[in-house]
This record gives sequence, structure tokens and C-alpha cells, in this order.
Amino acid sequence: MEETNPSCVKSNFPIILVAAVAQGMGLYFLHEAIQVHVWSANGLAWVTALYAAVVFGPLSIQLLARYVRLPVMWGWVGFITLSFFYFGWHEGATRLLRGGEFRSPFEDFFTFGMPLTVLWLLLMPFVQGRLEGGRWRIAYSGLFANAWRNELVLAEAALFTGLFWLLLELWQTLFTMLKIGFFQQLFDEPLFVYPVTALTFGIALHLIGSIDRLTSVVLEQLLNVLKWLAIVAGILLLLFTVALVFRLPALVLAGEHAIGATWLLWLVAVLVLLLNAAFRDGSVETPYPKMIARALRFTVPLLLIVSITATYALAIRVHQHGITVQRVWGFVVAVILFLYAGGYSIAAFSRAPWMAGIARVNVWVAIVLMVVITLTLTPALPPERLAATSQFELILARQTAAPRYDESSENTPFSYLRFDSGTYGLARLKQLSVVSHGAGADRIRRLAAAELAGDWKGAAWLEEHLVRLRDILSKLPVYPAGRTLDPDLLDALVAYERNNREMAAVDGSTANNCAGVFVDLDGDGVEEFELVHIWGGWVFEHRATGWQFAARSARPTGNLDWSEIRTALEKGDFSSQPARWKQLVIGDRSFRTAD
Repeated sequence: MEETNPSCVKSNFPIILVAAVAQGMGLYFLHEAIQVHVWSANGLAWVTALYAAVVFGPLSIQLLARYVRLPVMWGWVGFITLSFFYFGWHEGATRLLRGGEFRSPFEDFFTFGMPLTVLWLLLMPFVQGRLEGGRWRIAYSGLFANAWRNELVLAEAALFTGLFWLLLELWQTLFTMLKIGFFQQLFDEPLFVYPVTALTFGIALHLIGSIDRLTSVVLEQLLNVLKWLAIVAGILLLLFTVALVFRLPALVLAGEHAIGATWLLWLVAVLVLLLNAAFRDGSVETPYPKMIARALRFTVPLLLIVSITATYALAIRVHQHGITVQRVWGFVVAVILFLYAGGYSIAAFSRAPWMAGIARVNVWVAIVLMVVITLTLTPALPPERLAATSQFELILARQTAAPRYDESSENTPFSYLRFDSGTYGLARLKQLSVVSHGAGADRIRRLAAAELAGDWKGAAWLEEHLVRLRDILSKLPVYPAGRTLDPDLLDALVAYERNNREMAAVDGSTANNCAGVFVDLDGDGVEEFELVHIWGGWVFEHRATGWQFAARSARPTGNLDWSEIRTALEKGDFSSQPARWKQLVIGDRSFRTAD
């Protein structure tokens, strides 16, 4: 393969190298600044803004290097860098520190890095087309070629960089086997990792991007393979939609989250991608044999049913558990895919060459998506604010309901406001801590205050759990008959749970699978108390300072029918027995032999 425009390629290479070195050193200095705690408590905005600028500014220069002689190219690079710096600043200013530690904002890739990357990938073909033609009326063939070429070159450069690091890993491993640790230490140094990785990636971009013919051949092969997968995806879409239509009425009437939106959206997204691989830039009039092309045309409108169903599933989830940042992005994806599905359905029935309307749909949907992502990265429409408002309203609307928004005890609307919706959520949580109206105002204030005071997820859940647990324990059946829990013992049980959080199974059981038993377990003539549960128990003993936790008991052997255990307790058929085996003690360690 021959390089095209060798003189231009050589003049572009120094620009790519300088951008790569600047990016690598910028990432290194940011890493070091975080490690030595250069930033103050309000420095997260600077960290995030600088990361966004250092990542996407040099990358923009590298992709636009062929236009380096055009002054307008530097204007676009400056615009992209400053815009992404601002997006990062807004993200950092509304984000809360976790554990007081600064981190790279791209560690939380799907809530910030992914939207930023998608926006950049969508924007670059328009910028490249503008620089090539000198006007905004860009031919779709140019947008298509630039978009696919960018993604292919970036993917190949990432693969090249990954293989380079695998080779370095082999290098240091071989020398480490000879007791030479110099290379292992060198390759682990941030001063080596960041500049070398960025430089390797930049060189790969130059090597791959400079061979236009090779890139075109690889892209041609890739699209030719992908377009045939559209047939398989079309068959899947047809069969699934038929099955879905029969079950859809029951799902709608149930009004429950009975189907996952994520996989439905993946189905639509994959078929949209594969149809674009077949259509390409519109230059191929017959990508498939006539019968296959006709079958795919009639299958495409089924995408509307799937995308609407996915949106409905998301809406049900939001109705049950409120909006979260992830669900905001889920709705964005659902709406964009609905636009694709609707546009492609119209294109499928036009009399133009095969799916010719796709070009217009792709351009307008790309513009809509860029606008939406831009709004979410600014104060205009941040997902964290939408989520915080939703969870706030959910708490007020369900004042007496258990504070839980999914199956995990840690994930409650209160904890979401405290930890997962940034400064917007924290402000809403402070509002709840002083709420004064409604039947559950006292409870809301107590739970909000508990979550604000805690530094871990689930503080509000624990507060509610302890209230329910105390109520359950106060009504607990206690044996021998006639015995009760004194206030000190009840306080000791609740205090133990506050510190250890082991009795979630007792909470909510309404005493159907637990009981309290007073019995002398250590043979000293003084009764201990054991909270017996079908999955095990907790032993407390009375000491000079009051009731104290003593030991855990294992799950009982044999039949786990609680009704039989309860019957035996009521008959007084219980006692303590010495262990068959004594413990083996070695030094200060003991080994208990199970019976």
C-alpha cells in the first residue's frame, strides 16, 4: 500500500507528535496534582475541566492535522477545547467528592465520559466537512466517510496501543524472571505511562491515517461483512416483535416493569448500525438481492414497535422508582432510536433507491443528539438536576412508604440525593431535612438528617430499619413463656444492629421466623438471651455493664420448618447442651470442630 500525499503526511507528523506529547504530559501533571493533593476542596471543577480539555483538545488536533495550514482549523480546535473545558467545569462544579479523594472524571465514564465522547465523535465529521468544502452545505457522502474513518482509525490506534503495552508487559516479565526489576519499575511509573501511551496512540493515528488506501479497504471489508448481519438482525426483529405483540397487552395491563428496556434499545441500535453499513453513503443502489432488500424494507417499521415498548418500559420504571441519571440517558437513547425508527420506516416505503431517505434522517438525528447532549452538559438540562427533583418529589409523594428505590437496602431516594445526584441532590436533601408539611414530615426529616450525617450509602435505610426492628423485637415471642425483653436488652439488640447491620432478615418478618429464648448456654448458672432466627441467631449475655453481644449461632441443622421450631418452643422443648468437641487451641488461635 502506498501513502497518499507524502509531503503533506510528513508535514502533519510533527503536529501530531507535539499534540501527543502535550496530552501525555498534561495527563501526567493532572495525575500528580491529584496524588499530592494540590487541589483544594472546591478544586473538582478545575480537575474535571482540565481533564476534558487535555483529552479532547490534542485528539482534535491529531484528527484535523491534515488541515493544519488552515487558520480556521485552529479556531475550531480552540472552540472544541474551550467548550469541553466548560463542560468539564460544570460537571466538576456539580459533582460531590467521594471520600474526600479526587479522581479522574473518566472513571465514571458512562455518566460523563461517554456523553462527551459521543458529542465529540458526532461533531468531528461536520468540522472536517466544513474544513474540506469551506461551507456548511456538506455532502452526506463526506459526512459518512469522515464519521466511519474517524471511528475506524481511533479503534485501530487503540488496538495498536493495547498491543504495544502487551509487548511491554512481556518485556518486563521476562526481565523480572532474571531478577532484573528495573523495567517493571520503569513501566509502572506515571511519568512513563502517560507520555508513552499518548505518544504511541498519536504515532498509531499517524501511521494508520496516512495510508488512505488501506483505511478505505479495511472500511470496505468491514461494511461488507456488517451488512449481511443485518439479515440476521432483521429475522430476530421479526420473530421477537411477533412474540412481543402477543404479550404486549398483558404487560401493559400489568403496569409493571416486566420487560427490560436496555436489551430492546440494543436491538434497535444494532439494526440501525447494520442498515447504515448496507446503505453506506447512498452510492450503492442494490446492496442486497431484490427479495432480501424487499424483506428488510418491510421489517424496518417493526423498529417502531420495539422502540415504543422500550420507552414504555422505562416510563414504568420511572413511575415506580423515580428518575435517575442512568434513566435520563436511557430516555435520551430511547427518543433518538425512536427518531431513527420513524425516519427509517418512512424511508423504507419511499420510491427512491433503496432506503435513500436514511441520509437525511442520519444528519438530522445527529444534529438533534448533539443539541441534547450539549444541553445535558450545561446548566440548561443536567441529568443530575432532573434526577434530584424526581427523587425529591418521590419522597414527598410517598411519605409513609419504605425509603427504597430498588432491591438494594443501600439504594434509597435519600441515599441517591446524598451520593448520586451531585450538588443538586444535596440541596434537595437539605430541603427535606426541614420539611414541615404532610403526614410523614417527622419521618422524612429524621431520615434526611440521618443521610446527611452519614458518610456511607444507606444511612436513611438503616434508620428506618432500626425503627421497624425495635417494633418487631418489642412484640417478639419470648420463651420460656411469660418472659419479656427488658428495655436494656432491647437497646442492646438495636445498638448491635446499628453497628453491624446483620438482622435485615429479622426486619419485616413480623416474628414469623424468629423468637427470643432465655437459656443458660455457658453453664455458669446465669441465663443468656439468644435471638433465634431460622437462618441462625445472636447470643447476648448480661455483664456488669449491662447486656452485651457474646456470639453468633450457626444455621440450625435438619428441617428448617419454622412451625416445628415454634411448636417445640411453646412446649418448652429446648435446652442447652455442651459441645461434643472441645476447641483445639494453637497459640492464640482456636479451631472449633463442628458436631
